[in-house]
Amino acid sequence: MTQLNLTIENTPLAHATWRYLTQSPSEVTADIGDSMMNFLTQRLEFDAEYIDTQVKTIFINGKPVDDLDTASVPADARIALGAVAPGVAGMTMVRNSPISGMRSGITYQNTEPVQKITEGTVTLLLFNAIMEDKGLQILKKGITISAGKLERAVEEVPESISTAYLDDTSISAAQLLEWIRKNPQLHVQLRVNSNS
Repeated sequence: MTQLNLTIENTPLAHATWRYLTQSPSEVTADIGDSMMNFLTQRLEFDAEYIDTQVKTIFINGKPVDDLDTASVPADARIALGAVAPGVAGMTMVRNSPISGMRSGITYQNTEPVQKITEGTVTLLLFNAIMEDKGLQILKKGITISAGKLERAVEEVPESISTAYLDDTSISAAQLLEWIRKNPQLHVQLRVNSNS
């Protein structure tokens, strides 16, 4: 798979533009069969206090998760992380909300016993404050995403890119944009670092 390594400028505009990518579905490495808590702390490297105070809504395959220690990550899972969503519907989806019983029929439950834990990938999406707080951290660890989803960021803030390496070959922002437009469906392993 094509690898793309970027270094971006340490500016609010650059950070805001690039971390927005994590709101699009992208693939990240996960331990399939392990607990959601371990995925958050070990794979995404969120600390326990942040999870407890900020990561209030978690969905696995569209189902809200309450117990992070017993919910295991299934193969090919689609995982969405967010803070508290507005309104009664948003409050109902919050982990262990006093009114979470209202959606007990759709709450995530493990459907198969875990035989063993294996390395694989899951589709990850970040929303609202979680994207703001952790988007760059996820990009630094690396995601797999279609090249076409990078076009907006490269087109809007080409000056934010300090260095770009496509499969270890240095290219300019203009060359990267041209390559993206020729290969929009190609999946790339993207890592984004920020200048200190």
